[in-house]
Amino acid sequence: MEQKSSILDLKSIKVSGLDNSTNAEIEDNLNFLKNTNMFFLNKEILDDQLKKYNFIEYYNIFKLYPSTIELKLKKTKFLARTFKNDEILLIGSNGKFININNFNNIENLPMVFGKFTSEKFLNFKNTFNQSNLDYDIIKEIFFFQSGRIDIKTKDNILIKFPLQNLYDAMLLTHKIINDEKFKKNIIDLRVPNQLILSNE
Repeated sequence: MEQKSSILDLKSIKVSGLDNSTNAEIEDNLNFLKNTNMFFLNKEILDDQLKKYNFIEYYNIFKLYPSTIELKLKKTKFLARTFKNDEILLIGSNGKFININNFNNIENLPMVFGKFTSEKFLNFKNTFNQSNLDYDIIKEIFFFQSGRIDIKTKDNILIKFPLQNLYDAMLLTHKIINDEKFKKNIIDLRVPNQLILSNE
């Protein structure tokens, strides 16, 4: 027996927040949900479909009765680039490693080297931001097996951070690089209670 349609059946899916082509692609991918009763629309199915787009930071779903849903998506902020499995990936503020695809304006993002998790990277970036250092100065970030981290700035200053007391070392770095007398291109903070400034 043919199922009767209801005034509450889903007829329209509207997606916004990303570029037009991606919004349209997601709308097309969700077309199979049409004619589902709005009351019984399964959020887990929507979650599964949107997980395919790992550059989404978060999204909100609005049911506009009787027959429309709106998805408002927020793209993650791209924070850095890295190499994994012989390809360049982006690191998003959502903690995901993201294929570059057709994303633009990524050339100025820092390049991250070494073995690290996205959680470790985000912890480093949060500490960096809290220290009042400007994240935009970073050209390269190096994660070492020991857990230590170095950075190279866009002015080619190499900063060697200690394994412990990273935040304090960053506060000191902020003072040094903002001192007009500073003329060195290596800041070595690896040894506790010692500051070594030198040129290569």
